Amino acid sequence: MKKVIGLLSLVLIFISATVVAEERLTLEQALDKKKAVVLNELRLSPETEAEFIPVYDVYSLAKFKSNGRIGQLVQEFADSYNALTNVKAQELLGKWMEAKQAQLDLQKDYVAKFQQVMSKKELMRYYQIENKLQVAAEYQLGQMIPLAK
Repeated sequence: MKKVIGLLSLVLIFISATVVAEERLTLEQALDKKKAVVLNELRLSPETEAEFIPVYDVYSLAKFKSNGRIGQLVQEFADSYNALTNVKAQELLGKWMEAKQAQLDLQKDYVAKFQQVMSKKELMRYYQIENKLQVAAEYQLGQMIPLAK
């Protein structure tokens, strides 16, 4: 279970099969690699990209902080795994739902900000890319975290 926690940060930060989990990356390096993947897939014009990057950087950092809540919950689950009670399970599930809602709220909050610097079609493509990366991360995370006993 401790290995799960060690890999969690990388999975939640970079969320892509293009980075090997064994790589030792700083937060900045991981965020830069993810940004490179996003920009490569977005294929924005140089002008749009120049306007997109500052908004993306702020969003990316906010998303990292939001993902940190999930990381804390995974750690809390790991700490109570062998002695998980119904009360603790209910508490963790409630916190999980709140953390997932916070992630969705963050995505919603940034729609208007991104619309100021890119077209609606580009924005849709961006959120599709983010969603694919998030699903890949959650799949990897799900493979590492055992089910409650």
